Amino acid sequence: MKKLLRKMGAVLLAAAAALALAAGNGYIPMKNTKAADKKITVKAASDFTLEFPADWKGQYVKKVSKDKKHDSYVAFYAKKCYKETKEGWLFSIMRFQDDSYMDMPDYELAGRWNGYSYVALFPTDVQIMGASKAAQKQYSSISAGSRDAAASIHPVKKERKGKPTYEAADFWLKLPAGWENSYITEEDDSCVAFYAKKCYEEAKKGWLFSIMRFEDDSYQEMPAWKLVGKWNDMNYVVSIPKTVPLDDVSEGAAKQYQKLAGSAEKAFYTIQP
Repeated sequence: MKKLLRKMGAVLLAAAAALALAAGNGYIPMKNTKAADKKITVKAASDFTLEFPADWKGQYVKKVSKDKKHDSYVAFYAKKCYKETKEGWLFSIMRFQDDSYMDMPDYELAGRWNGYSYVALFPTDVQIMGASKAAQKQYSSISAGSRDAAASIHPVKKERKGKPTYEAADFWLKLPAGWENSYITEEDDSCVAFYAKKCYEEAKKGWLFSIMRFEDDSYQEMPAWKLVGKWNDMNYVVSIPKTVPLDDVSEGAAKQYQKLAGSAEKAFYTIQP
């Protein structure tokens, strides 16, 4: 009985594949093979890498905008479709300095660091019109892995130039001039809180901001937050005070706090892995 069921399943799969080809759309389910599970790391741009299935090698074309700024992009196409029709778009990674990407029809926020959102954009219509069956088949076989490929984005680590810097186990910040020896941190597994040193030493006050780690999007339930970092399935979220009472600290401590608070945003937007 089990053998009969397996045989019937194989026949049905073969029939489905034949119908797909007969319809001319070329869509065939990807085979689950060990080769498809292997990954290769690709330096897609000077500021990020992606992980592709090993069998993508030689199967795609990359197109890059001239500059790395707001609205710049790196786009990937199935090679045969692109050569035949300039179609076969798989996905793009675009850089945004604001939230205008939220107007896009199909997107995912794949990463964020150093003041930029790295947004994956995906096609919403057929990308194989006019392509040969061989090109359609190639597009079908690799497009199924597009979302996983886009989600694998990781920043290219930058050299730590200049001082001061703050370094945690999983991220670092380039601090503005004047911060060195002027702040104190409180740390645990989920959060790093920054304080102006004199306020903290005098009255345990002077909170500047905190960087919190989230493995999900539950931070969106907080009343006030800024997503400043995202990589390796971790979200780095900043919380800042609305008001900070400084009436019970010295004038020198209050002055130090105001100086640091004025450049706090410049500090936390430099987050890097």
